[in-house]
Amino acid sequence: RDEEIANVRAVKNFEDDYLMFATKLGIVKRLPLKDLAKPRITGVRVMNLPVDGSDVTISVRRIKEGQEVLLTTKKGKAIRFKSDAVRSMGRASYGVRGIDLASGDEVVSLVPVSKDKGATILTITEKGYGKRSALEDYRKTSRGGKGVINLKVTAKTGSIVKSLPVDSEDSVILTTTKGMILRTSMKAMRVMGRATQGVRIVKLKERDRVVDSVRVPRADKIEKGE
Repeated sequence: RDEEIANVRAVKNFEDDYLMFATKLGIVKRLPLKDLAKPRITGVRVMNLPVDGSDVTISVRRIKEGQEVLLTTKKGKAIRFKSDAVRSMGRASYGVRGIDLASGDEVVSLVPVSKDKGATILTITEKGYGKRSALEDYRKTSRGGKGVINLKVTAKTGSIVKSLPVDSEDSVILTTTKGMILRTSMKAMRVMGRATQGVRIVKLKERDRVVDSVRVPRADKIEKGE
């Protein structure tokens, strides 16, 4: 009752890597994937969330040892840190603070980042604005800090919906509250600074809002297991 699915992950090998969890209140947790190798009919508890329902899991990502992650918030903040800064812990624990949120803010994305040269982060807002920023613009800091400006949130842009890693060959699909599916290419989207509001990438109908975005799978990345 009152429970929703946050993520679905396809897993072939449970021997390596970790799952990183993030909650809307900025808590993160790193769990060895092998701890989930033996499923139960009723499921297994992977995070001990507050019983009052004040916090919920918003994202789960598979990460490798030493991989960096980026947390982004709906009011335009982001923090980048090494996943190893979050000690590996058991299924019954809650986690540790990943970002120190301002009043009324909440985490919307957990992004495992690559160290590839030229890597960029695309941030999408509810009113159809988007911005690509270079990963190197997000300085690496300690876990639990206040982070840096990711996007200048205004009444025109609306709150941030999601951030995801992209390159110039990628396309992204946006989903709206009124059931529209919109696809946009990154080729024509230039990289710009963090503290800007970005550009309009989709024109929405009146009272429509973007609610999610995904990167379109590419054949070359599928072959590499990405």
